[in-house]
Amino acid sequence: MNALTHEHFQQWMETYGKASAENDPRASANLFAEHAAYYETPFAEPMIGREAIYDYWNKGAHSLKDKEATFDILSVKDNLGIARWQSKFTVIESGKHLALDCLFVVEFDNNGLCQIFREWWHIQEY
Repeated sequence: MNALTHEHFQQWMETYGKASAENDPRASANLFAEHAAYYETPFAEPMIGREAIYDYWNKGAHSLKDKEATFDILSVKDNLGIARWQSKFTVIESGKHLALDCLFVVEFDNNGLCQIFREWWHIQEY
């Protein structure tokens, strides 16, 4: 992939959203390069590698339900995509209904897979 296109990033985000809604951690992990870095927050140590990302998503698949999400692509340049992600879900254990408002900064490799994922988010109960 010479440069990321809006269409590729749109498809990637749609697949990310579908995998999340369907609690499919393997589909989520497959969006990432084998040795990708996934930063859940800017100051956290990243999860490194597709299997670590799978484990992270698998944990979420068992603890969250009623997931809904939307996104807007804000920018695409070179190998970088930026999107706003908004989601709502229920935490199974507590029954709490939570909403997230996030910013994703996604860097892609030459194969069109995410190599670095950075996330900034705010959460509130609704």
